[in-house]
Amino acid sequence: MRVERRRPSPLSHTSLFQVRQPAFWLYAAIVALTGWATLVQQGLFRQISPEGWALSWALMLLYAAPVVAVILVLDLYEREPTSLLVGALVWGGVAATTLAGIANGGWGLVVADLGGPAFAAKWTAALTAPFVEETLKGLGVVLIYLIARGEVDDVMDGFVYGALVGLGFAVVEDVFYFMAVFGGRPGGVLQGFFLRVLSSGLYSHVLYTGLVGMGVGYVVSRRDDTPRGRRLAVAAGLCAIAVFGHFLWNSPLFDLFPPAPWTGTDLLLVPLAAAVKGVPLLLFVGVAVSLARGRERRWLHGVLAAEVGSGGITARELADLEDPRRRRRARRAMRARAGDRAARLLGRLQREQLELASLRAAVASDDDPALVEERAFCRSLRDALMAVPGAAPAQVEAEVSAPTPPPTPDR
Repeated sequence: MRVERRRPSPLSHTSLFQVRQPAFWLYAAIVALTGWATLVQQGLFRQISPEGWALSWALMLLYAAPVVAVILVLDLYEREPTSLLVGALVWGGVAATTLAGIANGGWGLVVADLGGPAFAAKWTAALTAPFVEETLKGLGVVLIYLIARGEVDDVMDGFVYGALVGLGFAVVEDVFYFMAVFGGRPGGVLQGFFLRVLSSGLYSHVLYTGLVGMGVGYVVSRRDDTPRGRRLAVAAGLCAIAVFGHFLWNSPLFDLFPPAPWTGTDLLLVPLAAAVKGVPLLLFVGVAVSLARGRERRWLHGVLAAEVGSGGITARELADLEDPRRRRRARRAMRARAGDRAARLLGRLQREQLELASLRAAVASDDDPALVEERAFCRSLRDALMAVPGAAPAQVEAEVSAPTPPPTPDR
C-alpha cells in the first residue's frame, strides 16, 4: 500500500540561515571575524607539532561524538534542525573561545593589579573565566533563539543548544591546552587528554552552558503560564549555579589533585579529585534534566490524549510514544515480526505523531485544515504498516481509528 505524500507541515523547522533576521547577520559577522583568528591559531599549532595537533583533534572528536549523541537523545520528542545544532557547536568552538581568550586576558590583568601576583596565580581563573565564558557562551544560545524563535519552545531545547555550545567550546579549548600547556607532543597530548577529558570531561562546559541554555529556554517558553519575574528569577538561578560550578572547578577550593608530575598511584587520585569538584553539579544537572523531561512527557500526553480515536493515534500508540524505551522496543518488535520496512514505517508514524502533537498545540481549532491533514497522513501510515505481512500483532486491541461512539444515555 502506498503512502500519499502530504504538503510540508506549517511547523517545518527553521534553519540557521535566516537572512531577514538581524540576529543571523550578527551571528555570521562575529563567527566570521573570530573564525579567522581560530584558523590562524590552529595553523600555528599544526606547524609546531603536526602529529600532536592531529592527535589532539582525533581524540577530541572521539570524545565529542558520543556526547553529541547523548545530548540529542535527551531531547525526547523533537529533533532540532541540523543547521542550528551545528551553529551552536560553531559558536562555542569559534566565537566564544576567541572572545573569551581576549576578555579573560584583560580581566586577568585587573585581578593581578588588584590582588598581586600570588593572589592572581591562585584565583584569576576562578574570578574571570566563569563570568566571561558563561556570558559569551550564553549569548550564543540567545542568538540561536533570536534567529529561530520557534525552535526553542521548551527548557530541554535550551539545554540541547546550550550543551552543544559548551561542547564546541570544550573541544577547541582542550586542543589549545594540549598544544600550548601540555607541550603539543603526542605524550603531552595524551597526558592532557587523561586530565582534561577522561578525568574531567563529565563536569565541564557541557554542564555549565547546558544550565545557562535551560535558563534561556525557561524564559522564552513559559510566557503563558509563568509571570515574567518568576521566569527571570529561575533563569538567573540556573545561570548562577552554572557560574558557581565553573568557579568551584577553577578555584583552589577542595583541590585534592596531587602535585605534578603524576606517576603511579597519583594517576588514580586525579579522577577522584575531579569527582569531588564535579559530581555535585553533575547530579544537579541530572535532576534538572529529569524534571524537564517529565514536563515534556506530561505536555505530550495532555496534547495527544484528546487525539486518541480521531485517526491520528491510538491509546496504545500514545503509551509507546510517551516512553522512548517503549518506542524503541515497539520498533524492534516490529522488525522481528515483519522486517525492516515495517520498522521504518512505524518509526515514521511515530515521528509524524510527534508532529501531530506540535500541530495540535499550535492551532486554534480541532478542525484546522493542517491538523486534519496530519491526522489523515498518520492514518495512511498506519494503514500502510498494517498492510505489511506480519505487522499486525496476533491479538489486535480494540483501538480503532474512527471516532469513539457517544455513550448510551442512562434510562
